[in-house]
Amino acid sequence: MEQRLKSCLLGLLLSASAVAQNNVTYTFDDGKIDWKIAQGKIELLTQGAWKGRSMRLEPGTVVSFKVELSPASSYELTARMRTESGADNVTLQITGLGKNNRSISTALASWTEVSQSFNMPADRKEAALEVIFDVNINQTHAWIDEIQIRRTGDYKEDMYEGIPPAAIREVKTDMGVAMQPDEKVKWMLDDKLGMFIHWGLYAGPGKGEWYMENQGISIDKYRRLAYPESGDEYFDAKNFDANKWIALAKKAGMKYVCLTTQHHDGYALFESKYMNAFTSKNTHNRDFVKEYVETCREAGLKVGLYKTLINWRFPGYYDITGTDCRPDNRFGYTTAAWHKENARLMKEELYCQVKELMTNYGKIDHLFWDGGWIAQKGSDANGAAFWESGKYMSEDNAWSVNPYFCDYDEKTEKPLGLMGIVRKYQPDIVTNPRSGWIGDFTCEEGGGAVKGEIRSGVVEKCVSLAPGWGYNKQMENPEHIMPLKKVKRLFADCMVRNMCFLLNVGPDRHGDIAPLVEQRMLEFGEWVNATREAIYGTRGGPWQPVDGQYGFCYKDNMIYIYFLGEYLEDTFVMPSLDKSMKVKRSYNVYTGEKIGFKQKGRSVTLNGVCPVKDDLTVIAVELNRNVYPESR
Repeated sequence: MEQRLKSCLLGLLLSASAVAQNNVTYTFDDGKIDWKIAQGKIELLTQGAWKGRSMRLEPGTVVSFKVELSPASSYELTARMRTESGADNVTLQITGLGKNNRSISTALASWTEVSQSFNMPADRKEAALEVIFDVNINQTHAWIDEIQIRRTGDYKEDMYEGIPPAAIREVKTDMGVAMQPDEKVKWMLDDKLGMFIHWGLYAGPGKGEWYMENQGISIDKYRRLAYPESGDEYFDAKNFDANKWIALAKKAGMKYVCLTTQHHDGYALFESKYMNAFTSKNTHNRDFVKEYVETCREAGLKVGLYKTLINWRFPGYYDITGTDCRPDNRFGYTTAAWHKENARLMKEELYCQVKELMTNYGKIDHLFWDGGWIAQKGSDANGAAFWESGKYMSEDNAWSVNPYFCDYDEKTEKPLGLMGIVRKYQPDIVTNPRSGWIGDFTCEEGGGAVKGEIRSGVVEKCVSLAPGWGYNKQMENPEHIMPLKKVKRLFADCMVRNMCFLLNVGPDRHGDIAPLVEQRMLEFGEWVNATREAIYGTRGGPWQPVDGQYGFCYKDNMIYIYFLGEYLEDTFVMPSLDKSMKVKRSYNVYTGEKIGFKQKGRSVTLNGVCPVKDDLTVIAVELNRNVYPESR
């Protein structure tokens, strides 16, 4: 097997001259390779491949490849990647470049082209490509093919003597809707931490939120999970208490919470007036969203709602035109003309329920769209024409919504699209791009490492404390709960890149959060609360992080240095300060211990920082003036 892989895997050892002149694509059909399987298992297969043969990764696999590249050069890395439905992200990253390390991920179930630019420093000529696919509860696979590295030009590192300019967020307009201005999104960067809650009927079987689709469970059979007849899999919600959830969020240092109001299975945790809607109000006579929202407000936390666009209860989702049903769908549906009308009804229910969520619960701060893709393939943007995700609907759309369920612009009297409805009733809300609209903020999903430069926009990293998002029985096994050190490291990697952190829990069918998950949240919260001055209200920067070594945050006249577990020197030379800056004092944020320093002009050396191996150390440096004139 090993010899077969060696002869079949792509040749990724490149000469610098070839890379500098050529646009080269690598496939898994032939060639030699300097490769290493760090863990897990891979296969080269034709069935399910992009073209010819593709590499399939089993859960828990890490494969690395060495590449030789031209120093002082800019490159574009692209690849074709996909996962099987319900799997976690597959990540392709390029490392060995220090602060220039980069990564790209996808969790989409169809072949998707991903791309990422990166730069080779002048003192490097070798890097490593790594493909990472984490363990997942469904034991599904990931695939990769056609890795391309293309030289795009020369690279010269920007050298600043002093504090470099701050990253600027670009506000764009898409589909007639402008992104929220900085003053309406800054709360996310100030608050930093949110708790994600995935809860629904899928908590009954305890096999994750994709259980219905992964197992091809019929609509009627899945519906039984909402009733006692399903026995030990009954979603009884008997212990649901929003106060307990929100109390945990506060203890864990969270400033906002986001609840799945409805996942892809179509079961809504709120009251809906749409005909034949499948809701907790009908099955349990409870509006869980209402109870949750009221509790968040009472606790002083911002309110987030998750809403998917797709709905597996509608066969038309797999065949929106009625002429081309996805052949490998898990439910055995085949092409049928009536599917087009069924898809229209799915869209109509969505419009009705989006308006209900935006009008029945007061002010909503955060909207997490999901499921913009169609028939389990393509991207969110590909599905936008069907969903009409922008400001207005089109008069000639083939899946028109009944006027009774439409909403209209008061000035133009045009029917509003999804974001038109959202902004009409929630003018201050911030949303992600998963509806197909560009989004006020973007998402990086999964437990993969965070790499690269400080993000210029608002980015939310979504991470689950256990495999999967919805409840699964692995949440009762300590071996499957993310270690505290890894949670802290992921969070710190976000902090120094000016990102937010949305940490997920999945309550069980009774409404209880698994004790091991709760314990990890509380442990994380203890560290957050002890380090809070270096978290809330800060911004990533002013200097770029060095992957695995250190990074920076700042607020007013304070700079916080996050040592990330791999920097082990007792002294640290800070990047150059502005000419007029003077250090007043330095200390360990967690312990309060004073840190010695020596300043000579713009240069500052910290002594006795004592970073902890494989854990975080946060050092504060107080200056005589603000880092930036406009600093908070």
